[in-house]
Amino acid sequence: MKNLTLNVLRANFRHPKIRTVQEEMFTAIVDAKAGLVIEAPTGTGKTAAAMAALLSLAVQKKGPLYYVTPTKTLVDQLARDFPQAAKIMGRAEYPCAYYTSRGVTNVTALDSPCYMLKCPHRVDQETGLTTEPGAEPCAYFQAKRNAWVRARNGGVVVCTTAFFLLNRLMVPGWKEEDPELVVADEAHRLAKVARSIFEYTLTDHHLRRLFKVLKEMDTDQAGIILAFYKCFMRMALRRQSNTPVLLKEEEIRRLIGIMEQLDVVRVRSLMDKALESGKLDPVVDREVLKLLENLLQNIPRFVVSLGFALEEGDRKPLNYVVAFYYRKDDVEFANTKKRARYFLTIRSYFVAPIIRKAFGSNVIACSATIGNADIWKHETGLRLPFRAFGSNFPSSRTRIFMPTDTPNLSAKTRRRDDVKKALKLIADAAKKFAASGRRSLVVVVSEDERVRFAKYAAERKLEVVTYGNGVKAREAAATFVAGTGQVLLGTVAHFGEGIDLPRGIAPVIFFLRPGYAPPTSPETQFEQRRFGQSHCWALWNWRVTIEALQARGRNIRTAHDLGVCFFISAQFRRFLYAGLPEWLRPACRSNVTTAQAIEETLKLLE
Repeated sequence: MKNLTLNVLRANFRHPKIRTVQEEMFTAIVDAKAGLVIEAPTGTGKTAAAMAALLSLAVQKKGPLYYVTPTKTLVDQLARDFPQAAKIMGRAEYPCAYYTSRGVTNVTALDSPCYMLKCPHRVDQETGLTTEPGAEPCAYFQAKRNAWVRARNGGVVVCTTAFFLLNRLMVPGWKEEDPELVVADEAHRLAKVARSIFEYTLTDHHLRRLFKVLKEMDTDQAGIILAFYKCFMRMALRRQSNTPVLLKEEEIRRLIGIMEQLDVVRVRSLMDKALESGKLDPVVDREVLKLLENLLQNIPRFVVSLGFALEEGDRKPLNYVVAFYYRKDDVEFANTKKRARYFLTIRSYFVAPIIRKAFGSNVIACSATIGNADIWKHETGLRLPFRAFGSNFPSSRTRIFMPTDTPNLSAKTRRRDDVKKALKLIADAAKKFAASGRRSLVVVVSEDERVRFAKYAAERKLEVVTYGNGVKAREAAATFVAGTGQVLLGTVAHFGEGIDLPRGIAPVIFFLRPGYAPPTSPETQFEQRRFGQSHCWALWNWRVTIEALQARGRNIRTAHDLGVCFFISAQFRRFLYAGLPEWLRPACRSNVTTAQAIEETLKLLE
């Protein structure tokens, strides 16, 4: 990699000692012509090695330089570990100066209809000046400009993956200058993050409110919104309730035909006049204005995204469109305070081109779990050389159990009570470990499984810490880490990765089953149409393998930790061993019963 040598990397390494594996990483970085994918287990120091590359370029005033990671927690941690770097967070982390100056507290920059207002606090990203001279700068725009200037002048900027993608693709200034180097942490999540942020949803609640406001100003524009609303409602009603279904191509074309008639420029002009005349009040009508802002910004993107859901010539669809609705007596609707019953969602799928465009070629992509590099490259579009590094962690200090007496929990083969038996088996095992002073993490897939396990655990007088009833997942994890409870319980979405339980906090992990998407899900149907069955299974197995390996690593964070993971469903025995890195395979046990695995675990943990 240009401008980097071994001596430069060593000189800018910010820890007392360089490990052998980090020296190997330095060599790989120097030898790389542009980018590189590094797969290295947790605890090998890949973050410090990659940051050394960024700091080495920062000393030379080369830029822009970015370290991107999926979560805000990791951004905060990196900013603490490397105070030389500047961090920038998303809008939700900054108070809105416009509303604060008007006596309205607890309104963040995310809550503010910023682009609908003539805000004196907005900071010009080129000049750094506020719209109104002398006004207090908007905290978000000021931090954003500071980060951009820092990056452009050779400083390292730490931000979330979502923030980086959005700004690199959509914001002037950020998208004009190609990065000198980007470090992408937790790179196995790149495609998942990109798909989540390039997703647009319209609901009946949104469209009704927009129609109500517009009909007072322009009946023609309001009529277009009403026609679109009725059209997608009819499409949803043709399907079974509470069941997201792919729209057909002719249905998508019909929606495009209606929405293309909307004059967004005229609607924006009408909103501006309503604000100037006092018909809409920035404080009293803040929520309405925010809704209108989101719709006016998203509708043009929505129409473009609808177009990408169609097949054009040799190009297959890049997005897919889902419509569904709730009946008023559907449990999922009746037990919530949702105001919307009808949903139309465009989900981006083929995100490889936008990831490649945002990141460029000068990328160091890091993860403990890349797995099949070819599938990762296909998902992300980053065609980079791949290097897998071994672990300094002795495999004798861990076990991966796939017991022979556990049921197969696949949707096709499981019997009526198999999930119930599996959850009770976990509860009984966790009770035995708790009796010896060993705490457990239990990871399930669905919310129903979480609730059912909590019930079975309560019957066994296990002290379970989980979220719900006003308790957030992050708060539950912090409570458990602080010493409360015998079992930490959550779904793979919350506790499958992103939490650390080292030093014996939870030396035992139970992972219920692979989280394959249901065969009837829109994404599954879309992938089958796009790739065919054989390619799909390779992709699906890769995803659940990454998920399983991430969950397994929650209690093994350093070379001094002891920890085991029980994979309960017999499905794991089909694919998981093949997905294990070479150094970890000696720890795998797939020829023992649950009782034997418990006995071996207790001996290991002694």
